[in-house]
Amino acid sequence: MLETFPKHNVHLMFMLGTHLALMMTDLLDTRQQTFLDWLCTPATGRIPSSQEKYALVHKVDESTLRRWKRKPNFRAIWERRIAESQGSPERTQTLLDNLYQRALEGDNNSAKLYLQATGRLAPVQVSIEHSGKVSELSDSELSELIAVNAVGEQQARLAVAL
Repeated sequence: MLETFPKHNVHLMFMLGTHLALMMTDLLDTRQQTFLDWLCTPATGRIPSSQEKYALVHKVDESTLRRWKRKPNFRAIWERRIAESQGSPERTQTLLDNLYQRALEGDNNSAKLYLQATGRLAPVQVSIEHSGKVSELSDSELSELIAVNAVGEQQARLAVAL
């Protein structure tokens, strides 16, 4: 029922919500914050490489790490941080750069995905108009309809391969 509040109250509620999110990070102790930082690091860049090794290095029982991960506050902060990093332009650019490089090396799927992601290749859309039921088509009409669409799909795939 936000519409019943005056605009300045809604803004105040938004500010309080943002402040509350910032305060949530204050609820983590140093060890939890360090573990969260490790969790938010891409798996290939994590040192140590596994949660088991992390527990040994930081002298924390692994069951404690699992318990932290289940805590609602910890989980909420973790999910927010992951969501923020997944939507980052740097990650998108890195992904596009990798697709582009793989496409240049001859990977046709990467080429297709790169072209679709950059809007240079729209997915093939087939439009079929028929006023009756498909079950009313003769076998030859149905075969012709399938053949026409198959040729179009094959040409689109060949265009990507080139």
